[in-house]
Amino acid sequence: MERLLLAVALLFCPVFAPGHALAQEMEEVRIIRDPWGVPHVIGESDYGSMYGLGWATAEDQLEMALDNYWTIQGRRSELDGRPGVGSDRTIRHLRIVADVEAWLKNAPPEVVEIANGYADGMNAWMKAHPDRVPDWAEPVQPAWPLAMGRLIDLIPQVSQVNRKLRGIAPRMKAPSKLGRATEDARLGSNAWAVGPTRGADGKSMLLTDPHLPWIHEFRLYESHVRGKTFECAGAGFIGVPFPQFARNAHVTWGWTANGVDHADVYRMDLNPENPGEYLLDGVSVPFEEEETIFRLRDGEELKETLRYSVHGPVIHVNEDEGYAVASRLSMFGQGSGGSQYLEMVRAKNLDELNQAMETLQVCHFNQVAADTSGHIRFLWGGRVPIRPEGVDFKRPINGSDSANLWDSDSVTPISRLPQVVDPACGFVQNCNNRPQNTTGTDADPQPDSFAAGSVSGQEIDTVRAWYLRKLLAGDDTISVDRGREIATDPYMIPHGPMRGLLERSWEKYGDAFEQREEITESVEGILAWDGYPMVNNPVPTIFTLWLWKAFNEKVMLPVSLMEKPIEEVDEKFAMQLFGGMIEAQKELRSLIPFPRVPWGMLHIIRRGERVWPVESGMYPAISLMNANLAPKGKKLEDINCVVGSAYVAFHVLDENGIRSETILPLGQTDDDALPYVDAMTDLYVNRELKPLPFTDEEIAAVETTETIVRFEAPGS
Repeated sequence: MERLLLAVALLFCPVFAPGHALAQEMEEVRIIRDPWGVPHVIGESDYGSMYGLGWATAEDQLEMALDNYWTIQGRRSELDGRPGVGSDRTIRHLRIVADVEAWLKNAPPEVVEIANGYADGMNAWMKAHPDRVPDWAEPVQPAWPLAMGRLIDLIPQVSQVNRKLRGIAPRMKAPSKLGRATEDARLGSNAWAVGPTRGADGKSMLLTDPHLPWIHEFRLYESHVRGKTFECAGAGFIGVPFPQFARNAHVTWGWTANGVDHADVYRMDLNPENPGEYLLDGVSVPFEEEETIFRLRDGEELKETLRYSVHGPVIHVNEDEGYAVASRLSMFGQGSGGSQYLEMVRAKNLDELNQAMETLQVCHFNQVAADTSGHIRFLWGGRVPIRPEGVDFKRPINGSDSANLWDSDSVTPISRLPQVVDPACGFVQNCNNRPQNTTGTDADPQPDSFAAGSVSGQEIDTVRAWYLRKLLAGDDTISVDRGREIATDPYMIPHGPMRGLLERSWEKYGDAFEQREEITESVEGILAWDGYPMVNNPVPTIFTLWLWKAFNEKVMLPVSLMEKPIEEVDEKFAMQLFGGMIEAQKELRSLIPFPRVPWGMLHIIRRGERVWPVESGMYPAISLMNANLAPKGKKLEDINCVVGSAYVAFHVLDENGIRSETILPLGQTDDDALPYVDAMTDLYVNRELKPLPFTDEEIAAVETTETIVRFEAPGS
């Protein structure tokens, strides 16, 4: 292994460090970079390993991490001006940072050590590189990275509040730099695990493939950290200490979005004599009030009073009609996520992973997991309140009656949430489908067993899940090579079913379509095509636009369409397909004035002046590994894939450990001065994975550079 040793001696106690005990001795942390820029951080202590990770994160993504921290503090208006006030108001109302700060005062010492180490490492890097620090930056505080980890949980809860408002109050602004687009983004995901009875040679496999935006708070960063009491690797949101899509030496796991009922809306009557009070069981109760100031980019200050009731943040007061509206979120007031994640990365098997998750500090995600003992598990997760019976919580609730309140600490235990453990079929999967379609066998939990509120608002089945179950089932075992093929499968899943329906329509009703000649080339191209999105082929382009136009611009097509018998094709359906083809061709000509547009001309990743064609599918012509364009209405020069497979991680497990292959679409950094800036993108566009070294031997097998950072270790 070739190493370039860069010794960095920091003989000062970082001036950006938060107040903790005086330093006693020098310590060092090794930051070993592999060819793809992933930091392998090896520390003498947990504090030191997190110090090194904070340093490495700052080197790669300082401004994005700080930008995320300004979001979770509710300070976007300082950077964005008035457009940021709405998001800031939501964030401050939710008290994200304040709850974590309060919890840290009495948190387990090992979590405090980790939070301090990560913040101190970022601050030390800023101290050592002042010319690369934004002029608006401030010292990172230990609560910020942990609070950033909570943000992704709170976004879907705010969305659920908005769905339940029913017009009685303005919508809460999304607590994200993405704004309203956060709710509209297709935050899907794939995850599957194969146990040793399905894996060839007795090997287990796990795939995690979150489908997320590749920008702002959703952008992922890969790392490998070895401390004194834990070691883990994987990808996490930029500025968060622990990887969310993770592995250690024994266990690996991934997440997919689900639908749980975890937030409510309460309507309370105001005291007619005093609008600063609300009625609860006939008694007038004063609102808790908190003064806040939004400081705008131009120096202007906006002062507001935030209000709270026993129900939670008060998001609207209508004095004219005499009522107020409060939101109640199952994650409101919860600040201990750091402890849960620490115990998760320490888990030695699935039982210990389950124990770590019993605190339910993740509100809204499924987990697929596997361990080196050969166990696999799917869990439909979430922090689901146990609600009073007999009340319709799908709409605003009478908040003036305390009998309608639920206790935020009384939630459905993990043992009552739907799950599938070591099924006889040998696999589990979730592609945002409901639990009853996990394997397609009698191992799947059924709706009559679901705890109240645990399963709601989610597709019963999805096209990706429907397709994936077919790939994972069967008589033959799945080799590692085949598992990797499934993990990176680019096949446009609707192609097979839609080709059959189109062929039948063309044979029976094509002659009756007045504009037959205009669409003949497109139809014949689709009928002759194999469904794989080669970048030089124009057929995937027209196929994708055709599905979009033929089915009312639906992003996700239903499984019922994939299973439609060709015998049920009638003239009305056929004309819908043909009319969609006409509209697709018009849409294409509006972008590019010639008919045959290669897939790689439109399906691209842009980074500055650099452009890569992407060999995968996109909605509605979805593939398992996919990249999706920016919303419609963009100019041709602005077309860019910005959401989709955000971290593909394929793990192979047996009694000898875990071997991992991964890829990020935009890699570790946007800094063109760093040599690995495009290293992962070059692979991603061709659906290639690279190794994620974990052991010393695996690290030694790739070229590396090494930085040693020395610092004063804090006292006990």
